[in-house]
Amino acid sequence: MSNQYADKVLSFREDRRLAVVSAVRSLCLIGLLMTVIYCIFAYHESLNTVNAKRIISYIERMTLQGEETDSFALEWGLDNTYAPFDVGVASCSGGYYRFIPPFKDMEYSYQVKYASPYIETCDGFLYVYDLGGRGITRLNSYACLGSTTLDSDIISLSANLSGEVAVVTDEEGYRSAVMVTDKNFKQLFKWQTADHFIFMAALSPNGKDIAILCLGQRDGKADYYIMLQSIDEDDRRATIDLGDTAVYSIKYYSNGRLMILSERGLYAYNGSGELICSYPFSEGTLMSFSHEREGRCAVSLKGDVGDTSKILVLDEDCEPVYEEVTAGSVRYMALRENTLAYLSPEGAVRVGLHDGQREAKDAPGARDILITETGAVAAVYTDSAKIVPFGRTGE
Repeated sequence: MSNQYADKVLSFREDRRLAVVSAVRSLCLIGLLMTVIYCIFAYHESLNTVNAKRIISYIERMTLQGEETDSFALEWGLDNTYAPFDVGVASCSGGYYRFIPPFKDMEYSYQVKYASPYIETCDGFLYVYDLGGRGITRLNSYACLGSTTLDSDIISLSANLSGEVAVVTDEEGYRSAVMVTDKNFKQLFKWQTADHFIFMAALSPNGKDIAILCLGQRDGKADYYIMLQSIDEDDRRATIDLGDTAVYSIKYYSNGRLMILSERGLYAYNGSGELICSYPFSEGTLMSFSHEREGRCAVSLKGDVGDTSKILVLDEDCEPVYEEVTAGSVRYMALRENTLAYLSPEGAVRVGLHDGQREAKDAPGARDILITETGAVAAVYTDSAKIVPFGRTGE
């Protein structure tokens, strides 16, 4: 070809497809490596051969041969303490902790020899503690993650979602004490006192602040007060005087507010102990409640006149987001995110708080009600908890 036509010949682009494929493959490998590193970091405490086999067994049964069930079997004839956890129900009785998923033959059990076991759930794991005893064990749905034995008897225990724990104990040589630990039972804070009787405490979401509920006596009457304390400081931040009003629950909400549920109403305080808002119970007597850390509280109030109950769901501003009046007494309630459930004379009732849709089903013989983390409502009987077959209320 003559040189005069050389500048008119089109050159081919360089083929970079292999380089693109190689780059994508490298990114995938990096992503896989980061996933493995994250899993090791997040779940290292429960990674061992036995637990790995159990996890693989769970996956195989759930994906290949897992037969679903609508019933969670409880130990009949024994005192049970139970709580919704993971996709199923956690239960303690007869010296054993049991995780019961909604699949047959997939139960996990672990021996916990506590005389009076109670359950406190967190995000991804839970604590079983011996009320009146000294033992605490941390578990999830397939493994024991650690345990400890205290030097004093446990009066109460509470935890935030991250797993920091506030334990109130009957301290020898003192009236009582409160101790804060991380999820591995490393002590972060402890206060012993001979001047105050402590019987309840709550931790802030970040674990830096603690509200300590004390009971004293004034003029021959019970005297309730809450002391606000930073676990990093020695000085008390504030004291909230509640008088002779009986307190049933104290929670730090996710926005940092301290919410106090008493026989007279729901009250919200800031970190300096100043009252922000309240909802007094002026229309009846508090019969039951479900107080959640996420930011809502459900209560049932028995009317002073007639056989009716008023049901309220209050938000973090103590404002009603749902209310109704129903016949009879409502003594058992459960609240989770946008779902309210309760037992009444008409049976098990579920309410969708996002749309107000209400549905009732017969539940003869039910003695309690709960909502699993998957949103299913279960009626609790003597020997089992059974999912109530409600229709879909819409998501």
